[in-house]
Amino acid sequence: MATTFDVFVSYPHEEREWVSQLAMALVERGLRVWYGESQIKPGESWIEGVQQGLQASNYFVFIITSRVAQSNWAALELGAALGLGKPIIPVVAEDVAPEDIPGPARLRRYILKADPVTVAEEIIRAISDVREGEKTPA
Repeated sequence: MATTFDVFVSYPHEEREWVSQLAMALVERGLRVWYGESQIKPGESWIEGVQQGLQASNYFVFIITSRVAQSNWAALELGAALGLGKPIIPVVAEDVAPEDIPGPARLRRYILKADPVTVAEEIIRAISDVREGEKTPA
């Protein structure tokens, strides 16, 4: 399956308004964004939608709140993204203790969750840095 989206955004349901603003800011800056509220229609399977979205995306943006740190669903999405070899860009809420960040995300430099526009700009910089690293000869 060819990639259709630049980023897949994994987030807890209670963050859907913030994520919608983040997605809008990313789209305004030229990225194609997959997130459940916009891509999975009423009556469609969340599992199938997430699976297709992950496969069709280049990067995995992982919104981590205190609720996500305890979520089996979030762990499943993170594991699937890792299994597919997607670069992970963690975005961590201030109230999450470092030890509560899921292990694979804890091993990466993360973006602190702030206003959606600022986070969007940091995500774009992170993607740009990864792309530049891919162009650099080993």
